[in-house]
Amino acid sequence: MKCSGSTTSSLPRRLALALTLACGLCASSWAMSITKQLVVNVVTLCDNAGNNCASSGPAGNAYFEAEADKIWAQAGIDIKFLNGGTINDTARLNGQDSVDDFTGAMAGPGTTMYVVNTLTPGLFGEAWIDAGGLVVNMSAIMSFNGGIGRLDTIAHELAHNLGLYHADAPDGNYLVASGGIRNIPTSLAEICPDGACFDRLSQAHIDIARASSLLIDFVDNQRVPEPAALTLALVALVGVGAARRRA
Repeated sequence: MKCSGSTTSSLPRRLALALTLACGLCASSWAMSITKQLVVNVVTLCDNAGNNCASSGPAGNAYFEAEADKIWAQAGIDIKFLNGGTINDTARLNGQDSVDDFTGAMAGPGTTMYVVNTLTPGLFGEAWIDAGGLVVNMSAIMSFNGGIGRLDTIAHELAHNLGLYHADAPDGNYLVASGGIRNIPTSLAEICPDGACFDRLSQAHIDIARASSLLIDFVDNQRVPEPAALTLALVALVGVGAARRRA
């Protein structure tokens, strides 16, 4: 897996995380109150005529929001997907672009997700680390495991936006384990704290994610409404310390 950009400034955090995991303090707080929200501005790629747009995921569960919400409830974070419009571009819809071909790293709050049919071969998604911006291959995600779908890919890529690396996972049961070793749930019933307890977040993961500048407060335990004021702009690049992660 390729990761570019400087990570020197994150060494103290990486050391703290390693010590936390080594001490066996990785149990998540399953009943954590929802006090933060990550707003995901979704931009859908379509062909030049505005047709054959990339999938939005299962009917009634766009972008696997139910799975993302259950996973991120471990950290007291709600995931909110907003419609960011479409881009009519056949070449990019079916091309082999990467996340930095769509957007530079964003300072937040919030992040922007580009939904396409094809990515660099072998990739389900790619995201900036510690900054906003991700792209997902919905064709591959939806066809995974006989059509059940790769339920946690989007939640996983959002973990990178919130500052987590593949190296942060001690084994394949954790959300931030790389795609090659991660145990992929086949239903909500297998996501922590239930069933096989896949897609775990340790307390160290939770602390890192909740410190992200991409998050906003979840006011009065209500989802933030969707006025124009919440439309996310592609803001200044955050080049220092930003990296991209493929999964």
